[in-house]
Amino acid sequence: MQWTIFQKILFRGFKHNYKRAAGLLLAILSSILLVWHPGFTQPLSKTLNMCIFPCTDAANSFRKFHPLVTYLQQATELDISLVFHDDLAGFERALKNGSLDLAIQDPQVYVKLTDKYNNAHILQALSFDQETTQRGVIIVRKDSGLKSIIDLRGKTVMFGSTLSSPRWTAARHLFEKNGFQIDQELLSYSHGGCCEDVAFNVFLKVVDAGVVCDHFLQEHDNREPELGLDTGQLAVIAETDRVPTKIFSSRKDVGEDDIRQVTRALIGLDLRNPEHRQILQNADLGGFQKASPQDLSRIREWPAQMRAD
Repeated sequence: MQWTIFQKILFRGFKHNYKRAAGLLLAILSSILLVWHPGFTQPLSKTLNMCIFPCTDAANSFRKFHPLVTYLQQATELDISLVFHDDLAGFERALKNGSLDLAIQDPQVYVKLTDKYNNAHILQALSFDQETTQRGVIIVRKDSGLKSIIDLRGKTVMFGSTLSSPRWTAARHLFEKNGFQIDQELLSYSHGGCCEDVAFNVFLKVVDAGVVCDHFLQEHDNREPELGLDTGQLAVIAETDRVPTKIFSSRKDVGEDDIRQVTRALIGLDLRNPEHRQILQNADLGGFQKASPQDLSRIREWPAQMRAD
């Protein structure tokens, strides 16, 4: 008969110090009985993994969202960890296997995966103007001679991630509304990372035009300039239709008490509070509010409405 490591340890303990081993066994059995007892309600501690999706890269996402996660840890006293996923398949797989608990995502990602979430606790992000919609805008260098979207025929354009609602879905729709077939009429197009990434490529003349969020140029001017990016040399030549802002959601089987604490802390973020403002500006967010059933209905209908225009 083969013995397990646990059995061998107990045998040696009884052989050399039976009182100590007996105490150890009693402690283990007591812990098991305590957890199994019907009156025992205290949950075992668990790390809640939170992802902002789509993200550009781990380093930049950590810089932007680590202060938000730190705030949530302090406000809720929960163990919350920031994790990263590169693509939609990996993000969805993590939701299914339970390795991802909380998410802040673009609305079209939420719509694809709405059946994976606890839809009783959905929050919608606010813009810096305290709105629940935003736009993408097309930027060029002021010295480029480009004045409108029509001038981009034969030019190079950098969009956002293919999962970005304002910087890809709405931007592509804007080109189509203007009779533009981007696959045929642009010299080339690419998908960049965050707004800073796209703006730098336009500023450095790597591409002729790029798509950023509508708040980017103004908010960047209010911050310490990064790596010499002079937004004063950039201009907006077109803007997309309005799209819903980002959605906060939790996996279906996250504990009710935990999710209530997290949502309460997020709703509590206030731009008028200097500390909160720094956290929110760092994450390109203006706050959060609870999404009503009507809000969720509009968000779910948005992709179909855009395709129908």
